[in-house]
Amino acid sequence: MPLKINVGVCKKTGLPDYGSAGSHCDIELEMDHSVLNDPSEFQRRVRHAYGLCRQAVEDELAGLGGKTVKETEPPMQSRPTPPPKTEYRNSKPPEQNDNRFLATPKQMKFITQLCRGIKGLDNRRLDAYCQEEFGKSSKQLSAHDASKLIDMLKDAKENGGLAT
Repeated sequence: MPLKINVGVCKKTGLPDYGSAGSHCDIELEMDHSVLNDPSEFQRRVRHAYGLCRQAVEDELAGLGGKTVKETEPPMQSRPTPPPKTEYRNSKPPEQNDNRFLATPKQMKFITQLCRGIKGLDNRRLDAYCQEEFGKSSKQLSAHDASKLIDMLKDAKENGGLAT
């Protein structure tokens, strides 16, 4: 009856955005019992089987015929902390081209206060001005746009009105 030896290699690697990919390979070898009388021959055969498994796993993880995964990257020690969630005023993330974030409530409050100090500037006129300057209503302004509007309103307050 032959001697059965099982050899296996398993590896999991981290991917961007907290993903991972894993692969494993197992080989079952049959050897004559006499190999146990020659420990160096036994070790050579087992090491060879491990080498084949290791290369198969690396090739699988690399995903491109025969290239191995870089060993220079340190293994992940623990699960990374996810980035903090961003709060949006309208509970929906802004469009990609919308300068990333909507105006903050603090910016909107300051805009409202500035508008009160400018004669003839009500919500309707402010929205019309924002539509003309930024292509959107005051409630849709990005934080960057709101910052620009605040500067414009400060100038308007000092100069006695909005330049249209």
